[in-house]
Amino acid sequence: MPVAREGECLVRVRTVGVCGSDLDGFLGRSKKRVPPLVLGHEFSGEVAGVGAGVTDLHVGDAVAVYPLIPCSHCVFCQTQRHQICPERKVFGLDFHGGLAEFVAAPRPCLFPLPTGMSQVEGALVEPLANAVHVLSSCPEVKDRTGLIYGAGPIGVFVFLVARHLGARRLAVVDVNASRLEVLEKLGAELIVDASREDPVQRILAWSRGGVDFAIDAVGKTVCRQNCIAAAAAGSTVVWIGLNEDAGEIDGRAIVTREISVRGSYAYGFEDFRRALELLAQKAIPYGVFVSRHTLDEAQAVFEELAGGRSALLKALFAL
Repeated sequence: MPVAREGECLVRVRTVGVCGSDLDGFLGRSKKRVPPLVLGHEFSGEVAGVGAGVTDLHVGDAVAVYPLIPCSHCVFCQTQRHQICPERKVFGLDFHGGLAEFVAAPRPCLFPLPTGMSQVEGALVEPLANAVHVLSSCPEVKDRTGLIYGAGPIGVFVFLVARHLGARRLAVVDVNASRLEVLEKLGAELIVDASREDPVQRILAWSRGGVDFAIDAVGKTVCRQNCIAAAAAGSTVVWIGLNEDAGEIDGRAIVTREISVRGSYAYGFEDFRRALELLAQKAIPYGVFVSRHTLDEAQAVFEELAGGRSALLKALFAL
């Protein structure tokens, strides 16, 4: 049983989501997510205890948990880039995470949920914050044409945030037909099954020469290559997927077409706060792709998601 130390709160976990990185740990592919580590970094709950020095939260308050614990002193923390703090620690990666009944978390990492906001929405703040941060790397989204490569949970949230920001037309590429159907229902102007056709040629023809911004939410070499190949001159490509560490990239295309390639890791406190606001405002229609499960179903859910062809998209456990 964790104990709330000075400046911390004890949180009774109510809802926790499954991330692709959790699946890597489940499959034994992660260097740091190894047994007996408790997984889970997308979670919300209720304050169950308050440590010394915490005066603005009380037992029973509903909170979303910002799962990165930065040092708060380095140049990155001082410039609101807490997510790339060299000393950061992450729930479910560096220590036990949210797939547990209780966690102890620092007060700055706890975001009170507004009245009327559900615990499910609280657990969705974390993945949505990734999308908010990704799109902050694009100089312009409004009235632009974009590509989202990968229709997993992060790709879907990127699509929804891009739409909220006013993107004019959006294309989505994946190899999972059921996930592409979800994006079609959500209003994607173009969906491309990369297992059936050449995505680059289809997108170049559809966009008449290339998209204004492209987001790789997969992280495989071919996906990164195709994002660059499908991007217009002067556009921005953002990588958030981490499926592979290294691969060959067309440097000539980047140089001669002045394509900006940026990495995006997690989110800062402001991204997290903005994601919470979007969910509180009911601006993100998540209902069509989120499924709720009991913890008793966890083994079966993890196995299905790990298969790579599941119709499940965003799985949450209500504890």
